[in-house]
Amino acid sequence: MPELSYPQSGTASGKGRNIGLIIFLAVILVGAVYCAVHLLDDLQPVRESSALPYLLLGVALLIALGFEFVNGFHDTANAVATVIYTHSLAPNLAVVWSGGWNFLGVLTSSGAVAFGILQLLPVELILQVGSSAGFAMVFALLIAAIIWNLGTWYFGLPSSSSHTLIGSIIGVGLMNQLIHGSNGTSGVDWNQALGVGKSLLFSPLVGFLAAGLLLLILKAVVRIPALYAEPKGKEPPPFWIRSLLILTCTGVSFAHGSNDGQKGMGLIMLILIGTVPTAYALNKAVTPAETQTFLAVAHQTSATLAKYTQGAAPSANPRADVETYVRTHQLTPATLPALQQLTEIIAGQVGASGSMAAVPQGLVDNVRNNMYELARKKWIPC
Repeated sequence: MPELSYPQSGTASGKGRNIGLIIFLAVILVGAVYCAVHLLDDLQPVRESSALPYLLLGVALLIALGFEFVNGFHDTANAVATVIYTHSLAPNLAVVWSGGWNFLGVLTSSGAVAFGILQLLPVELILQVGSSAGFAMVFALLIAAIIWNLGTWYFGLPSSSSHTLIGSIIGVGLMNQLIHGSNGTSGVDWNQALGVGKSLLFSPLVGFLAAGLLLLILKAVVRIPALYAEPKGKEPPPFWIRSLLILTCTGVSFAHGSNDGQKGMGLIMLILIGTVPTAYALNKAVTPAETQTFLAVAHQTSATLAKYTQGAAPSANPRADVETYVRTHQLTPATLPALQQLTEIIAGQVGASGSMAAVPQGLVDNVRNNMYELARKKWIPC
């Protein structure tokens, strides 16, 4: 009697894993080629005297992408835990589904979170981000965040990578202040840190209370026992409950990408500005029409500030006077005239070039730092 042969489930699952690995590596390769092509295109007009900036750029980008990779498998469980626990989706499918919606969230994000995190960094390090201290700052905060994320993941500690990165940034600021002395630009911007800290403190409480309240309302309104029953073995829940769970997983993944995903955007932006500032310090994608709008707003701002300067004499060094205000938080008679002058200087530098992309390479750093000084504070004449 001939022997019956049965399919080998282990072999089939192994083939599935191999196919998944091939697809994953293919996606990574396509992404790497896409990034490399655009980097080469951006760097083509830039002339550096040595290869060191490009080497540092490559190393820093690899570390930043490593942080994002660790952040991915560190935080993925937040979005997929419910659909895997209830057997609504297979683990591999759940992770791929969540990753796709995370990516869409990043693509549609505004970038506000990225800028908010970067504003925690000391002013002097941002203004000198291309210096040795700037490079040390970038590498220190990235490597520290990766080590902590890997440690908490290995030991199964539910630690947020957002808290990790913010802690690394604050640590860099404190150490920079210890090294260079106590002033308003060498350390952490504690006003900004307080705002971020409040959101990190209250968001879990708001989530806890909102989820608890929603559960109580559902139990009072939707009296369907199956909705609140725990999973039975490996049997998936009814279709409509699975749909709800997948929908919530999708929403959490998208929201995670549009918020948490911006951390990597901010870090990569900082790296690009620091290593090759002539290529990335200014947004060269701004169109000439948008540049004209920028110039009109700058001139209007200058005219408004002129009403409050009361005919004060021009400042000999407007940039230094504005930096003094950023450092001391004290408004002096020289502050508003310097602010008006700096606004006009930026408008003149950009206007003479016709667009952001046409600003001469020798002026890029200066224009960018002037803009950063003006954007650092909320200027409200009184």
